[in-house]
Amino acid sequence: MISLNNEPCAVCGQTRSLLVQETTYPEHGYPGSFCLRRCTSCGLLFNSPRLDDTELAQLYGRNYYFFNRPDAAEIARVVPMYQRSVALVSDEVRDKTMLDVGCGRGYFPALLKNLGWDAHGLELSAEAAKYATEKFGLQHVFNGTIEQYASSERARTFPLVTAIDVIEHVPSPQSFVESLSKVVAPNGLLIIDTPNAAAHNIKIDGPNWHGFNPFHIFLFTIPNLRTLLAAHGFTVERSFSYHNAPADQAHRPFASRMRMRAIELARSTGLIAPAAKLYFKAKRTFAKHGDPKLAMDQAVKRASEEPDYLKAPDAEDVLARDATGDNIVVIAKRQ
Repeated sequence: MISLNNEPCAVCGQTRSLLVQETTYPEHGYPGSFCLRRCTSCGLLFNSPRLDDTELAQLYGRNYYFFNRPDAAEIARVVPMYQRSVALVSDEVRDKTMLDVGCGRGYFPALLKNLGWDAHGLELSAEAAKYATEKFGLQHVFNGTIEQYASSERARTFPLVTAIDVIEHVPSPQSFVESLSKVVAPNGLLIIDTPNAAAHNIKIDGPNWHGFNPFHIFLFTIPNLRTLLAAHGFTVERSFSYHNAPADQAHRPFASRMRMRAIELARSTGLIAPAAKLYFKAKRTFAKHGDPKLAMDQAVKRASEEPDYLKAPDAEDVLARDATGDNIVVIAKRQ
């Protein structure tokens, strides 16, 4: 494992941090304790000590939950993803060409392709990249990291690049954003969507907050993400949080409260690993797989007809004013 306790902060370069919490993730096979620290200067949350590259790769191979979900469900899930990202800037991008960094199995670029975009993808997992190509007919999926793509013969620039639920996973945010700056065209747009290190609900949920898991290395706030982007030639034009409801008893649905209590009970009794195994097995067994083609047709219809996220009730909910919802979106222009 790698200790980052006294290393320069990945955003501001300061070396002082404080332990925020310590927990375990036996349900994911994470070895030992998972410790989160906060930079006392810029507020960046980071996992330290963290797994080295080989250990991280093994963790993803065995346990990564996103690659175990039915296609139809994931296709439906990318509609709100579209509404809070590309839908907000579509009119500003004349050449409807984009790159989705960390495209997974290709659900998001597949939706955009069906909406008339020349959609390209980039994915670290060879299996997921192959799935995106074979299942959805995506012709431009690069298997590797953004750093590898930016230095490859295939590299080109795009008027729009998206990185949704990605930056929290990368070992070097500076290298990641530097490489993004090489593939975003001058005056082009970059959209980053990531868990919010300034989320109000962290105080309520603690270790059970949805943004904490063993796959997340760094968690950002809007201000420190703005700082990181500025260092590589980006200017933030818009930013906001979503999932803006406080996670207290008055707002949280009954089913969600019961799920949280079940997790807490399983952790306290040491049964979280076998309980999680049974849960995910049951979820895969009884999941409504549906027809992916029908799901895509429905997703395209919804994306074409429904309003963008900023017109949704969540955009006006309690935590929206201070951007302290569970997740943040940052839209930046390359200078």
